[in-house]
Amino acid sequence: MFYNPPCTHSFFVSFSIGEPLRMATFVPFKTYLDTPFWREVNKRKRDEWKLDDTPKPIFSQLSLCERNSDHCRLSLSHDSFKPSNGNPNELSISGNLMLYNTREKFKEAATAKSLEELMKTEATKIWDVITTKTWLQNPHLLSSFTIIAFADLKKFHYIYKTCIPSLKYPKNPEQEISSLSTDESSLLTYYKQTFAPVFLFSKSSQKALEIAHLERQVNPDDVLIVVADPSPNPSSAGRLVKNVVAAVAYLHPTWNHCNVISLRSSGSIEIKYSWPANADAVVQNLVPQCSGWEQHYSADLSKQFDPKIMMEEAVNLNLSLIKWRLNPDLKLERYSTLKVLILGAGTIGCNLARGIMAWGVRHISFVDNSFVSYSNPVRQSLSKFEDALNGRGKAETAVDALKEIFPSVQAFGYQLTVPMPGHTIDEKDEEQLEKDVRQLEELIKNHDVVFLALDSREARWLPTVMASIHRKIAISVAIGFDTYVIIRHGIGLRKDSSSEDVNSEAVPYSQLSCYFCSDVTAPGNSTSDRTLDQQCTVSRSGLSMIASGFAVELLASVLQHPDPLAAPASLDDNTTLLGAVPHQIRGFLHRFQQIHPSVKRFEKCVACGDLIADRFQKNGWKFVRDVMNSPKHLEEVTGLDELQESVEAIDIDFDDDESVASV
Repeated sequence: MFYNPPCTHSFFVSFSIGEPLRMATFVPFKTYLDTPFWREVNKRKRDEWKLDDTPKPIFSQLSLCERNSDHCRLSLSHDSFKPSNGNPNELSISGNLMLYNTREKFKEAATAKSLEELMKTEATKIWDVITTKTWLQNPHLLSSFTIIAFADLKKFHYIYKTCIPSLKYPKNPEQEISSLSTDESSLLTYYKQTFAPVFLFSKSSQKALEIAHLERQVNPDDVLIVVADPSPNPSSAGRLVKNVVAAVAYLHPTWNHCNVISLRSSGSIEIKYSWPANADAVVQNLVPQCSGWEQHYSADLSKQFDPKIMMEEAVNLNLSLIKWRLNPDLKLERYSTLKVLILGAGTIGCNLARGIMAWGVRHISFVDNSFVSYSNPVRQSLSKFEDALNGRGKAETAVDALKEIFPSVQAFGYQLTVPMPGHTIDEKDEEQLEKDVRQLEELIKNHDVVFLALDSREARWLPTVMASIHRKIAISVAIGFDTYVIIRHGIGLRKDSSSEDVNSEAVPYSQLSCYFCSDVTAPGNSTSDRTLDQQCTVSRSGLSMIASGFAVELLASVLQHPDPLAAPASLDDNTTLLGAVPHQIRGFLHRFQQIHPSVKRFEKCVACGDLIADRFQKNGWKFVRDVMNSPKHLEEVTGLDELQESVEAIDIDFDDDESVASV
């Protein structure tokens, strides 16, 4: 963030090419000191300078690409305390920072008398460079700046004033602008090769020369004096040119004009400066009058200097670059205001959190009832050895890790057991079950998106029921050894879904199937009587990151649909600002293959079916209790039991000729 000083009006007049001589005008400077600059000042003041208030060398890179402004931009940042390696589109200028230890000392330095004395001192330095002809060997010496400042390191409040001296010599110069009489590209090439701020262009040889050759010139019209100029004005040079004109007038006292090229990355202009005879300063060697003080500036950066805020600004900038450079219509606020609930803080859940946080999601909640084991840290990106050593809960561990990575995130963890079909419950535990069901439903109601990253099929049942009832974006992510599936569940109840005819290429969001729609049996207890290899999720190491990454990007694309809750399943690249939004993503790592099926909802689904929703809304936790003690209850409610019986009742007789026994 740059501190942008208030605009001050500068007097300069625009001229058209070919107009007669008029009073010469020079574009003034304005100083821009960004937050990283003051942060570096704080660091150096604290660790290096301490009470040393002697002038410190600083450097600024003046852009030669600025356009349409009333001032030249003097910008400084964290890297302004060392010389630049050189940028062909910039001009390096050196200066001094005079940082006073107290506010009172600064006020003394900022009085009219003190400012005049400092200005005279800096003008004398430049005039000495001119009178000794030192500038012919080092033209950088014609330009300099001084910043006087006070920094309150405790309150992060800064006051400063900048001086960029320009000599008022010769007096009353006039200017005449004309079309460029030489090739701009050849001049820019010479500058990029030498980084010489001032050089000559010989009209006779049509070559660029070092400025030192100017001393031997007799006729001012034989050469063009090329000055790298940060002026953004198409009809006026910057104040840096003013000191060059002063140096030329002193070097050749018999000349009454010179021809200057104000060199920019594009749009360079040629200016003829003329002046009346003015021998007094030359004869008496008096230092000419000088100008260049900017107005007084102050900046309160207490908020910007909070490291958390600085990191947040940096993260937001990273996202903004996507919008600025690639997709100007991107709605980043849809990520930053989103509340995401991740059910399962294991391998998949951790990677989901990292991915959505990078997209700008700032509110993330975890639900998990298990603890970090010694096998977890190498696969789960939000846990460490110490977490396993101390037996910490996965949800708590994930929350702390997110806050350590990005302090501005609002992360919450809940040690909660998700009720599951087939996991029988005793009567004495029913009170806790009621609390768990109520808490889980409240969490789902209070979030916008639910990721189902749980490690068993039956654990996904109740969250699917609740997400469907409360119209939440729900995405299931599951992995096998070398396969993965990502399914975004249909929004809302089936009875509320669109009745329009659709083709397989664009199934409405409300008609999309859930994780259970393809099942004709109710989920049961898949964790009982399992061997060691069945108790752990065994998968290829990179699979979780792949599946989680696709799930994150699926959500990111859905949120860029004009109406995220109506985003149809479509592989058309124009469905959203980020492209397609499939219903399912199924991957097969052994073939490095992926398919994107679209499946419509099943009316007798044991999770998102309307009959299940009605029963849950009517009986609440008691319905969940019944399902936990007897998963077949789901089949009875939906009518799946009758469907199964009707299928079993079908008796197919084969004729002898159709028998497969002889095959």
